[in-house]
Amino acid sequence: MKRLVLKTIENSIEIPFVEDEFESGAVCFANDEDLRLDFKLQFTIYDVVNYVYGIYQLYWEENGKLEVSRLKIPYPVNAHRFWEYSTIGKKYRQQHVINKIELTDVTELQWENLKSKI
Repeated sequence: MKRLVLKTIENSIEIPFVEDEFESGAVCFANDEDLRLDFKLQFTIYDVVNYVYGIYQLYWEENGKLEVSRLKIPYPVNAHRFWEYSTIGKKYRQQHVINKIELTDVTELQWENLKSKI
């Protein structure tokens, strides 16, 4: 399941997943907060966790508190949307609004093809 989720995201955003964010050959400023999103050449599990936080915040604002395990995570339609929600989610996560996602394997959540929504 884990590999399928990550491969589907890879195909959707057309950017490769890397296990180790410090792999050789990566952009030296890849983790810089000021790096433009269109220059990102890879994504990691941390980016996926941030994306899930971004989606969670969207649902939370619309529907109120929701159990993370019941949340249906839409696959991103493109890289722009992935990085947009990942950026939102990173800020949200840093505020320590919720902690459960970090304890959950995000690839084990309910992922769906809801391309029209996100």
